[in-house]
Amino acid sequence: MDFPRADRRTSKRTCAPDGGSGPYDDRRVGDVRSSTLSRVFRLPVIVSLFAAALLVTGIAFAGTALRDTKETAVRAQPTTTTAAPTTTTTTLPPPPPPPPTDIVQPPWAALPPPPGGVVGPGSRGPEVQAYEQRLADLHFDPGPIDGVYDQKTVYAVHALQKLNGANPTGRITESEVFALNWFQYRQPLVDSPEPNRTEVDITSQTLTLYETYQPKLLTTISSGSGENYCYDTPRDNPTSHVCEDANTPSGRFTFYEFRKGWDKSPLGQLYNPYYFNKGIAVHGYESVPTSPASHGCVRIPMHISEYFHDLVNRGDVVHVIGGKAGNITSVTPLEPSPGPPPSPEPIPGPGQPSPPPQ
Repeated sequence: MDFPRADRRTSKRTCAPDGGSGPYDDRRVGDVRSSTLSRVFRLPVIVSLFAAALLVTGIAFAGTALRDTKETAVRAQPTTTTAAPTTTTTTLPPPPPPPPTDIVQPPWAALPPPPGGVVGPGSRGPEVQAYEQRLADLHFDPGPIDGVYDQKTVYAVHALQKLNGANPTGRITESEVFALNWFQYRQPLVDSPEPNRTEVDITSQTLTLYETYQPKLLTTISSGSGENYCYDTPRDNPTSHVCEDANTPSGRFTFYEFRKGWDKSPLGQLYNPYYFNKGIAVHGYESVPTSPASHGCVRIPMHISEYFHDLVNRGDVVHVIGGKAGNITSVTPLEPSPGPPPSPEPIPGPGQPSPPPQ
């Protein structure tokens, strides 16, 4: 068989595809490649590949959408929570704060000066009314706030002057106006004060009543004079004659009995007495001197004794500070009172015989 010879003008000597040497035509190689690609990538094949690509893309998209739908459904699914059984507990409101144990001091004032430098019993006017109002605000009780300087106002000024160590004249001068403007309550006279108590200061001759640790009433008093006096006791059918010094003893006591109105004692009449130490009481009296003058009781002004018993309760503590111990100097038994004299013989009536002589 004859083989066509290659055209030497159009051929080259080059390396063969298998690594040998021999004649190799570049154009033939290109034709072979084109023919092979044409056979591989024919139109039906290309369409099939394109369809397969679309199918794969659709499957991938569908898988992604399905996964998102499941995640959304999981997120949207309501969660079931099992709660522990609740216990109903009644919550009470917090208790109110305790009252302050320190004394709350009053604010300062700006009172007018006294007309003419001094006012006293019988004075009238707006200045007197301003002083009465300030005294009432400080719990001295000057009586009605009416601008009239009466005995009730005098007693209130006595208490103010005594607490400030001044001479208790009962009149208001520049000094008293200054004291009213800048008045401050003094500290308790006992180490462990009770919230509700009465302090009787024998030295200053004043009484201070406290309610929930705060001053509720400040007043002048007159306590035991210290003089020796005598009386018969007991009140009914006395059996002893006792002499003792008129002292108001120091100590811690409690109110134990109130008697409304005038109460008769071996030594006289006591108005609205509230007893706290045997026969010693806080009571009203028509005269309350600036110095000790009683038989041992604590005299207070009559207008204050009208309501004093409403400010205290049975069992409230009374502290007496600065007093002297009681001192009985003698006790003498009393003889029983003699019986009534025998009745005289009746006088016989007319026509009746006279009784024989005894």
